[in-house]
Amino acid sequence: MLSEPTFNDIKRPLVWEPTNHIPSNQKSKNEDEEDFSDLLTDLRSELQTARDAEERILKDIQNELGRTGAAIGDKDVMHTFDLALSRLNNQIECVEIDSRQLANNLRVVSGLAEKISSKVSALDVAKSRVVECLQRVSDLRDLRTCAEGVEIAMQHENYEEAAKHIHRFLALDSAVFKMGEQIDAKDAGHSMKYSYEILRQAAGNLIGIIEKKFDTAVLSNDTASMERYFKLFPLINEHTSGLQRFGKYLCTKIEKLGDDNYKIMEAGGTDDNRKNLLYSDSLFNIFEGIARIIELHQPLIDNYYGPDKLLDLIGILQAECDRQAIRVINAFIQKRQFEHRAKLVDNYLRKSSSIEKIDPRELDSLLTEVTMMHTRAELYWRFLKRRLGEAPARPLSESDSKDGFEVGKSAEEVFEDEFTEEERRQLNEKLKKQKAERNNKLDLLLNRSALGTKMQELLGKYVLTEQYYMTESVKKAIEMDDVEEGATTSSLLDDVFFIVRKSIERSISSSNVDCVCAMLNNGITLLETDFIKYLQGSIKAGYPSVSWTAEAYQTAQTAYNVLQHGKTVAEAGPETQRRTYLIALNNLRAAISCVGTLKSGLKNVFAKHLTQISNVEQGKLEQSTNQFDDLCRRLGSLAHAAVLKLCDAAFRPKLKTNADAYFDLPHSITEEDFAEFEAVDPFIENFISQLDKHIAQFEQSLVPENYQDLLRAVSIEVVAQLERVIFKCTFNRMGALQLDKEFRQLTSYLTTVAGWSFREKCARVSQIVTLLNAENIQEATEFYQQTSREGNSLSLNDMKKVLFLRNDLPRDKIKLIKA
Repeated sequence: MLSEPTFNDIKRPLVWEPTNHIPSNQKSKNEDEEDFSDLLTDLRSELQTARDAEERILKDIQNELGRTGAAIGDKDVMHTFDLALSRLNNQIECVEIDSRQLANNLRVVSGLAEKISSKVSALDVAKSRVVECLQRVSDLRDLRTCAEGVEIAMQHENYEEAAKHIHRFLALDSAVFKMGEQIDAKDAGHSMKYSYEILRQAAGNLIGIIEKKFDTAVLSNDTASMERYFKLFPLINEHTSGLQRFGKYLCTKIEKLGDDNYKIMEAGGTDDNRKNLLYSDSLFNIFEGIARIIELHQPLIDNYYGPDKLLDLIGILQAECDRQAIRVINAFIQKRQFEHRAKLVDNYLRKSSSIEKIDPRELDSLLTEVTMMHTRAELYWRFLKRRLGEAPARPLSESDSKDGFEVGKSAEEVFEDEFTEEERRQLNEKLKKQKAERNNKLDLLLNRSALGTKMQELLGKYVLTEQYYMTESVKKAIEMDDVEEGATTSSLLDDVFFIVRKSIERSISSSNVDCVCAMLNNGITLLETDFIKYLQGSIKAGYPSVSWTAEAYQTAQTAYNVLQHGKTVAEAGPETQRRTYLIALNNLRAAISCVGTLKSGLKNVFAKHLTQISNVEQGKLEQSTNQFDDLCRRLGSLAHAAVLKLCDAAFRPKLKTNADAYFDLPHSITEEDFAEFEAVDPFIENFISQLDKHIAQFEQSLVPENYQDLLRAVSIEVVAQLERVIFKCTFNRMGALQLDKEFRQLTSYLTTVAGWSFREKCARVSQIVTLLNAENIQEATEFYQQTSREGNSLSLNDMKKVLFLRNDLPRDKIKLIKA
């Protein structure tokens, strides 16, 4: 048993023993002595530091033991400490023993795990080799079975059975044929090499037979035999050969369809009512026939070749489709003289020297037929995309057939019960990716096809010709602009917006988003230029003023127009000019409603006819239609400016004259004068009466929006004129009260005609009148400070100017007012 440590052992003083320092390099004797002296000094210093630390630790132990002894009384402190130390030592020994046992157990477990792992690995290798061996044995058995079965099937002309044997032979792992002759049977007739040769030769013979039989069936137009042998090509890995031969056969049917349709087209069609759409109907018949052929044979392709091969078949048929469709398009260009007319339009728009203008009415039916032709092509392309998208996603091709997929069965059906949830999810993602790739390939095929290129050329010329048609038709509408009796707007609005809507909706029928966006831009540009420019011409001519000097000038101008331009006095007079101005103003305001109606109507047409567009194309349409909002804002701004111009010409001179009558009245009045003015008003009632009579003249001539805008503008002008005359008068207390009464009466009238929003416009004058009615300087100052906190529209100088208008307030005190 280990001896227990005692307190005396712990109390034994610590002794520090210095380590030996031996220099590594050789020095001279003097240098060694100096280094040794320095080292000795350092060691003595360290020794003293250690002794001090020892004394401090011993002192701390003594103090702690003293406190412990005092706490437990007379018990033996040293004995208690020795027992505690002994127990701690025993516990440490137990922990050390347990740790060693745990380490030994872990080493044993680790060794067992390594042995088990090596045995499991060996079992996995053995299992994989057994499975591989079984597979090889099964393949060898299949190879012999196929060799025996293919000979019998070929002898009995059972080509379906022979093709299945060849399909299985081609699906065998190539490692089977590299195994050599180690496991050959004794009978040479059953050797692996012999079976391989039999099957290889049978495969070659079967390919030749199937191709020959298929060609014979095509020549004899035996549809059942054609389908029979067409199904055998994928079993012998001849997908391409089968599709090429079958596609060639279908191309002959398309060619016959195109020839028959072309003969009907040259004869003038079958419906005289649709002669304007003869060529678009011919294209429709061709596309419909091709679509019917594809729809009829798609199940055959999907079930025996796979949906990826449907795309290959479409590529084969597209060449013949292009040839037949372009033949019709070229006939259209030649018979309808579309190329010639497009060149004339281009030259006219470019301002060429040899300009030959075309009547836009001649282009109407031509443009409609162009859009219908593109619509037919677009519908055919959508049909192809839909059929390709609906095809079952079965990845069966030449490479896939080697994986053992059963012909005519989808991947989901083959592994539906064997796939885990994660594997099924990965398979679905793979199939979605394959569908997307097929759609991208189809888009590329159609866009690069001869038909796609030709349609793009037609659309480019269509957009140019449609722009010409729209521009010239709008110019014609401007020339024929007329106003019916009692109408507030002219015929220009209905004609122009009908033409613009007609052209844009015609472009929508092409089903091409880029074409629609181009026509939207052209239509909006036309409204922003020719349409607005025409209306602005009448606005810039101005509204004849009502002052006598303006009337004299207008009389001279009327006489000049009569002499120079041969106009009558009625046509060139100010009354006609006023009516023209008001009609143009109403047209500007009413055009905002027409633009809004046009935009909402086009959006409804988009939702009805452009349903299968991408997010990018949807963004293009929204960006183009948003330009209508900018056009509405511009029309609103022009209409408001025209209303202000009308107010300046028709109201400002009369308002100024009527307001100047205020100068003729006394404004420093007595109480008797105030009472008399209350009985018989000297100014404001007549002012309001004249204003109301003048405003009423425009109520029937303006559309409601312009009339309300005019009322607001006139109200603001009235307030401005009132402020002008106030600052040119002086008032006493009673005169200010009279002004306040008149101002309240005026604002009540203006609020009635212009609405409550008008009160915000007269806040400044209201503050001026309130300041003029102050009894003293202090009351005026308090009111100004209160309104300053609420947002005062008067500055300190304006306040002083107002108070200076009171002749009964001390001017020196007004000058001393500070903010």
